[in-house]
Amino acid sequence: MGLIHQTWKLSTPQGSFIAQRLHPIFDPTVTEDGQTISQWLRQQGFPTPQFCRARDGSLHLSWAEGLWRVMECLPGFCHQTPPDWGYLEQAGAAIGRLHQLLARFEYRFRFRIPHFHDTVYIWRQLQRHSPTAEVQAEWDFLINTVPTLFLPSGIPTQIIHADLKFNNFLFDEQGQFVGLLDLDTFMHHNLYIELGDALRSWGKRGETLQAEAILAGLRGYAQTGNLRALQPELILQGIQLITLELAMRFLQDWFEDCYWNWDPERYPSRKAHNLARCRQQIRLYQALKAVAPQLLESIRGL
Repeated sequence: MGLIHQTWKLSTPQGSFIAQRLHPIFDPTVTEDGQTISQWLRQQGFPTPQFCRARDGSLHLSWAEGLWRVMECLPGFCHQTPPDWGYLEQAGAAIGRLHQLLARFEYRFRFRIPHFHDTVYIWRQLQRHSPTAEVQAEWDFLINTVPTLFLPSGIPTQIIHADLKFNNFLFDEQGQFVGLLDLDTFMHHNLYIELGDALRSWGKRGETLQAEAILAGLRGYAQTGNLRALQPELILQGIQLITLELAMRFLQDWFEDCYWNWDPERYPSRKAHNLARCRQQIRLYQALKAVAPQLLESIRGL
């Protein structure tokens, strides 16, 4: 499974492990970064996986024309969608605690995905492509709409996780949070981008939006006191911006045809799958915009 890496669960006499073949865009330092942050978070009592070392002490193995790594398999269960809103409150509270911990952690990253969550850069790169009739409408919409959503300059930054989709959270059988996965995207950015990315994915149900999912996550986040320092208008703007940033990334790969994994059982090509993904994100943004006034009022009331 996985949109980027190829990932397997291994059951062995020594226990369960997760093996990954890294996407070529990543180099070994991404795992070194993840291991350092994971060790620090675990020392603070926040559960994240640890990577295993090879016999020579390295965190990677080059094999079968790829870069491989293995990590421990934490106990708990992943869910593609939350069984009930309590799971999202748990996830929101976990993010609040994570942000409090990472605000105290200083680290200089050795690896960063080039221009990840750099919305202005992605928008400018998209402008360099000449759209065909097949994608003209999507290209026009994104080029004209995204600049209206850029966040103000000068917003404080800190280390964030940057990929808090719901299936990166582990829960026990009672629905309690027990672990956070995916250590490859930690970076310095603002909390509106972090929350926007999380809440976009949590509220998405196909091409529709469940506002209650967003509010459940924010209720959990508010339990840690973090919500008081944030502006409700910018939280909503961050969700809208990150939704169209993802649409731009999918459309970018429609032109370049090299990045996202795709489903050959559902689509004839990567380009076809990426265009479908792009259109889905645009429709999600439109659904979000339709309920924005009511959602903003609810966020203010938390």
